[in-house]
Amino acid sequence: MSVPLATAEQMLRARFGAPAKTPTEYVIGFTTSQGRVLALHRKLAKLCIWFQPPAPPDMGGIRLIAYAKNDNLNGPLSPLSSPSTLRAEVTSEGALNRFIDWYAASAAASSQSYGAVNGSKLTANFNALFQRFQRLVTARTKGHAFTNFKEGLAATWEDYKPKLRDYALMLLASDSWSEGSIGSGTILRNVIDAIEIQDSRRNLTNNLVFWQNRYGHANRNHRVFIEALTNPKLRNEVERLLYALYVGGGDEGEVFEQLSIITSGKYPLLAYLYFLKDIDRFAPIQPTGFDRVFREMGIDFSTLRQCGWDNYSAFLNLLQQMRPLIAQEAGLESVRLIDSHSFCWIFSTLIEMETEGDLMPAAGSKDDGRILGALEKSIVAMRMSVENTVNNSNGQFVQRVLKNKELRMTSQQLEALIRELLVQQDNRCALTGIPLQFHGQHNDNNLLPSVDRINSDGHYEVGNLQIVCQFINFWKGAGDNEEFRRLLNLTRGIVA
Repeated sequence: MSVPLATAEQMLRARFGAPAKTPTEYVIGFTTSQGRVLALHRKLAKLCIWFQPPAPPDMGGIRLIAYAKNDNLNGPLSPLSSPSTLRAEVTSEGALNRFIDWYAASAAASSQSYGAVNGSKLTANFNALFQRFQRLVTARTKGHAFTNFKEGLAATWEDYKPKLRDYALMLLASDSWSEGSIGSGTILRNVIDAIEIQDSRRNLTNNLVFWQNRYGHANRNHRVFIEALTNPKLRNEVERLLYALYVGGGDEGEVFEQLSIITSGKYPLLAYLYFLKDIDRFAPIQPTGFDRVFREMGIDFSTLRQCGWDNYSAFLNLLQQMRPLIAQEAGLESVRLIDSHSFCWIFSTLIEMETEGDLMPAAGSKDDGRILGALEKSIVAMRMSVENTVNNSNGQFVQRVLKNKELRMTSQQLEALIRELLVQQDNRCALTGIPLQFHGQHNDNNLLPSVDRINSDGHYEVGNLQIVCQFINFWKGAGDNEEFRRLLNLTRGIVA
């Protein structure tokens, strides 16, 4: 049984007034007092309604069904063309009335009610959840419990995110944008650069967005940005929104919804763009992973296929509510929004590992949970940089053929060698004698230590490595070691 279309239209007109646009043969839509839109399909035997997220609470006579695109969802109804749009079948007038009552309520009021319910669940259950988190961390790290976000497993897995953001902001260079830039392609090229980060020298890869062309262009989150570079109309539209987001002070919710439509609801991409805007208010998202941890927490909330401003705001609200709870359980003075995000992501990853039987580390594997001081952090960072360079430079063709580089020792042997070289060099750069600085105790990134091959044509092996300042490694590049020493001496006025 279903509601006659004429009856449903009368009920919606009585509640919301005139349609949001002239009805077509296929669609009639309305706008609520809060600016949200909904629409009815006029050609189906059953009453089906499109509406914006979030999903309604369980109510009799309302059944969520698969989204169906319709070209008539345009103009004032264009928010319903987003893939995040929901669709439901309504089986009775009573059910339609209940749905209308719920949907007509303020989005803000719904969010507050939602937040209050889940906030109380979090508070009531968080001690037990944190203890489970600790057990998983301890099992993964061979006995090292979580202490803070700057050491141990949390640092090993997650401390790259603020560093990635800092580098992305440099590439974004939004302070150089002007209104005259809109439509030129400059803004898009900067944004694409800030997305497509894979820098082995900095040991940074952007894994917060699905941008690499591994599974075909259609699966790249930012493909519409790439396509817009050669489409003047689309380029102007996208750059107008990006300018509004970062420079022009546009309404964040409206910009989010419009970008969601243009990008076909690429949630990780949009969350990343907002994360770049403000690390204190916004966080990245990976729906499958976060939904897993929310289920573990007993929270009735989903982000999968829910790319919309209301959903993202509710997600951020949950992370904000966790901050004081994490701080209390871990005995920390403060927890940032990105820390709350990392807590959830680590928890989710460990749950998946446990489910798949991969939680316990393999014999002889690296220890992700060590509590690291500044020197140890630098040693680990250098080891990881070498491994990343080797993994990405074994003769593949990337505009040019990269020299084959082999690591001829284990990870543990590499760390031991780095430590030995630092002692031999008295913690000074092998080529300049400048005192090295270490992670967490430095003011100048250029003076952080870096592993350099003495013979740039050789491999990472005993007898061919030295520790130098990062800027020296950059300057030397693939040059000859002795020739570089000679040039350094010339700058000092020393002639051989």
